[in-house]
Amino acid sequence: MDRDELSLPEEILSTTSSSSSFVPVDQIQDAIQIIDENKQFNQEILSYIKKTTKTVGNDYHIISVFGSQSTGKSTLLNRLFNTNFDVMEESRRQQTTKGIWLASSPIISNSKSSTKQQQVDEGDSILVMDVEGTDGRERGEDQDFERKAALFAMATSEILILNIWETQIGLYQGANLGLLKTVFEVNISLFGKSKLEKTNDHKVLLLIVIRDHIGTTPKENLADIIVQDLNQIWDTLNIPTELSHLKFNDFFDIDFHALRHKVLQPKEFMEDIYELGNEFKGLFKPNYHHNIPIDGWTLYAENCWNQINNNKDLDLPTQQILVAKFKCDEIISTIFDEFLVKFNELPNLINGDYENFGLLLIDLRDDILENYKSLASKYNKSVFEQKELTLKDKLNGKFKEIFDTQVKLLLETNINKFKSTMIEYSGSKTFYNQTLTLQKGISQDFNQQIKHISLNDDLSYDHHVEEFNTQINNLIQKQQVLELQNILNKSLKKLNNGLNKYLQFELNDPKADLWDNVLSKFNQINEELFTNYTSSEGKIDFGLGTTDQINKDSIAKFKFKSWVKFYEINHKLISKTNLLTLLKDRFDDKFRYDENGLPKLYIDAHELEVQFDKSKSFSLDILPILSLATLKDGSEILPEFDIFNKTLRIKYLGKEQVEQDDDDEEDDDEDKCFAENITEQEKSEILTKFKKEIDAKFIETKRSIVQHITQIPYYIYLIIVALGWNEFMAILRNPLLFSLLIIIVAGVYILYQLNLLRPALIVVQRLIDEVINVTKEKLREVLIDDYQPSGRRLERISKNKLEFENKNDNDDDDDQGETIELQDLKSST
Repeated sequence: MDRDELSLPEEILSTTSSSSSFVPVDQIQDAIQIIDENKQFNQEILSYIKKTTKTVGNDYHIISVFGSQSTGKSTLLNRLFNTNFDVMEESRRQQTTKGIWLASSPIISNSKSSTKQQQVDEGDSILVMDVEGTDGRERGEDQDFERKAALFAMATSEILILNIWETQIGLYQGANLGLLKTVFEVNISLFGKSKLEKTNDHKVLLLIVIRDHIGTTPKENLADIIVQDLNQIWDTLNIPTELSHLKFNDFFDIDFHALRHKVLQPKEFMEDIYELGNEFKGLFKPNYHHNIPIDGWTLYAENCWNQINNNKDLDLPTQQILVAKFKCDEIISTIFDEFLVKFNELPNLINGDYENFGLLLIDLRDDILENYKSLASKYNKSVFEQKELTLKDKLNGKFKEIFDTQVKLLLETNINKFKSTMIEYSGSKTFYNQTLTLQKGISQDFNQQIKHISLNDDLSYDHHVEEFNTQINNLIQKQQVLELQNILNKSLKKLNNGLNKYLQFELNDPKADLWDNVLSKFNQINEELFTNYTSSEGKIDFGLGTTDQINKDSIAKFKFKSWVKFYEINHKLISKTNLLTLLKDRFDDKFRYDENGLPKLYIDAHELEVQFDKSKSFSLDILPILSLATLKDGSEILPEFDIFNKTLRIKYLGKEQVEQDDDDEEDDDEDKCFAENITEQEKSEILTKFKKEIDAKFIETKRSIVQHITQIPYYIYLIIVALGWNEFMAILRNPLLFSLLIIIVAGVYILYQLNLLRPALIVVQRLIDEVINVTKEKLREVLIDDYQPSGRRLERISKNKLEFENKNDNDDDDDQGETIELQDLKSST
């Protein structure tokens, strides 16, 4: 595009971007050279801006273009922003733009008006920088200015246009990726620290303009390739440690636009220019602006250039340096291969001798580094030293494989050792102090052993030490919790036993103050359990090193469980079955025994009925006391916690325990009352069963009285007196018998007064029965047990007699008669 096409004023002077020296500002209309090819900064920039724009404050935008030489950067700016940068003469193909030039854009090409142009809003000026192209033959290997110019454009612009041919996409040097890598790296080191401020969200928009796009490959695919290349070189940057968390997107946004061929498709090319112009005003964002006034921007730009120009990281290496890098890399490759052979022959760690093993690793590394020094020290010193660090890092990286393996084993061994030893201290009163001593000793051993194999601390092991300490602390905390749980469980067991025994004792003879006594005993046991752990200030410390909060939570958990235990003990000992048994026992104690504990003998029905009523009332007196746990003042016992609240039960008892309890119990916890031991329905069932039981006992006792009366009628006593009158008189006349009678009568009277007459009769009856049994036994021994021995003796006599008869056939008749008698006796036997 030439000046006639732009229709710019004829008075615009002919100063062009190919000029190599500064000219006075009052002669400049088209552009001004900010930095010349000799890296000098122009001090007249602000005067140019004031002459060519009406910009005040922050109402401006800075745009720059960057790309290879002769790729049409100046042409793109002229067509898009209607500037007048000098463009390359097609027939000569030589460098056009030297240094960095700045021009004010009067118009952005746009398709919204009939003239295909749109005026920039008043007060919203656009300043365009044309940067010298990269990879030009005029500068050759001297890429120092290219890097610094690119970095300057990136540091001062809001939008950096990267002008690239479609055929250059996917290339490393052709797409200037090597240059961009260096620029990105130094940009982070110079300006990246400001990103650590949370308020700084400044970015630069990288507008990738793809030139001569023929459409075979879609723009989206080309964009993906470029994004992948940019992210790849970003990942290979040497970023300072404090900035390593920052990503590419923290510094740059990316947008893409494609332009068709300028020569072969001139009409389509301009259409693409207009389309880009349509979108351009929407590309500006507040966080792209530097938020400094225009007069401050010129000072900012000068300071940036001075800092960039004096940065040695951007200096292009000489041929000597390139040779040094190549040879050093070659030496490193050879030496590292030799190292790998020796590395694979390293012996295993034996008997935990970390010190000698570490010295072996250091000796191997020092030998390799010495070998490198002897071969590479003759090359450029800076390259030699830099590559030495690279080799050392590679060696350390390989050693780190062994290091990580050994540290893992070392950590596991020491953790297991600590764990097993700590468990031995479990239950000891000095558990915490012993554990701290153990931790200190094992930590010192671990640090010393890991230090031996760290290659003089070149291999970082802080995170391993931190992991070790973390695991140790976790084990201690877990064991502390277990020890604390053991203390609380033992205390809860003591509470259970003490309260259980005391309540059983009270249930032997329940009084009106039963629940006052039980509650007092409950509180007393609770207080005694933690006396040894309570300081004079009332602070509880279990001596386990646990925090105050854990101690408070544990005490709260214990109190909750203690009230649950209180409730369970009450309902276990005062169940429906136990209460019925207790009522029956009290009734029996009152009904069957007197005040001295002796059995009662009822001979009068009236007396039986009176005693039955007293015994029944005596038994039922305890029913209201035991069915509801109330104090003397009439109030119910209320726990400190709502032990039926499911949320609290899950918190203090655990979810699994609560779910198990819910499965075992069908009752709704919301309907339960802590003080209620027996419900009204259960009480009714108990009364019914109790009444049946005592009524049966009443009927049985009354029947025994009736039987006693029917067995001995009164007239029998009269008959005995009439028939035994003479005998009575004989006894009365005989002093000895009369005295014996008086003794017997006196004894019977005493037994009657002591209610022992019936037991005495029972004893006498049993004595008589026993005498009869003994008599029968003796008769059985005489008549039956001695019969068999007598029979056997008679059988032997008969046998001998028969033998005698066989020998003496001529015995007389008397002998025969005797034989017959013996045979008869044998037969009868």
